[in-house]
Amino acid sequence: MSVLAGFTRFVTLTEADVPQLLQRIQDADLAVSGKRYGVASRLIARPTASVVDLATAACRKLLSLAAIHHSDLGALILSSRIKDPTTAAQELAHRLGLSCASLGIERACSGFPAATALAIEQTRSRGRPVAVIAAEKISPNINWETATQQLSDHRRARGQAASLFADGAAGVLVLPEENDANLAILDAWQGEVEDHDELIQKTVVEQAVDPWGNTRPGATECMSMPGRRGFLLAKRAPQIMAQSISTSLANIQAEHDRAPLTITHVVPHQASGIILTGLARHFRRQDHVPHILKCIEHVGNTVSASIPTAMATVQEQLPPGALVAMPSVGAGGPGYRPDVLSTGCILLRVAGTV
Repeated sequence: MSVLAGFTRFVTLTEADVPQLLQRIQDADLAVSGKRYGVASRLIARPTASVVDLATAACRKLLSLAAIHHSDLGALILSSRIKDPTTAAQELAHRLGLSCASLGIERACSGFPAATALAIEQTRSRGRPVAVIAAEKISPNINWETATQQLSDHRRARGQAASLFADGAAGVLVLPEENDANLAILDAWQGEVEDHDELIQKTVVEQAVDPWGNTRPGATECMSMPGRRGFLLAKRAPQIMAQSISTSLANIQAEHDRAPLTITHVVPHQASGIILTGLARHFRRQDHVPHILKCIEHVGNTVSASIPTAMATVQEQLPPGALVAMPSVGAGGPGYRPDVLSTGCILLRVAGTV
């Protein structure tokens, strides 16, 4: 089986790492509860913190723990839902004193599979490790008002988005294939599926409310899933993620004429507790049921930072020889594209034998 590249240990930012940038807020202290979606607490970026601030802290932590010299990096990739991730990546490299190539990518919740696929290309062309950082600050694009269960909730983007989303940053090094990494990458891709129902929308809200209960001046473009769209997304997302895993397995099967592989563990995009339960339900219909790792309780949905944050949490739980799938689904990109959903998947093998 061909190894495309390898991952080092994953790292994620915590409030202990950067209390000046991130604040942990308990569910009871927010106007909109995340309990229904399995969220008990989450990190929210402080008002003055930027995506580049979060990415800088995450990259410093990554490079420190990996004990790699800055000059050994072949490239730096920043995944974020901001409008210009390339400029942000260049600023990140400048802050860190890096002279390597700096690239930005924006694929919303499928940003990490997309960034990994790009990193594999970069390791092959440059023969050096590539740092992948996913950093997100989505809280300013959410209306944190208390939901009223009335039609006005949809017009003001109240409710579901505030129940789910959070801020954060995480990172990992992608190593050239010859480095014999503990986490061998077998497949990585990102794509899209049609979404005629436009399940994830943006709504302009006047005088929206921030996580601390303060009214924002003027208009804010807020994430929204109005009407039954949240219900429909919860129904479709598990199917899309399951299909993305099948696509990755087919990619490997097409390259190597061998017996079908069996996924042992799934570390999915932590979209919501309901979606993760739906994914588990989907696999219960199969002969072999993989272990699905849920990490959303004290993290929330951190968009492209979700999968690497989850991996940083569970990497010690993955046994030798495990075949791990990391599927994603979310808003369309690059740029907000309401008529498609992004998707993707990474497959990796943990070194050793079961």
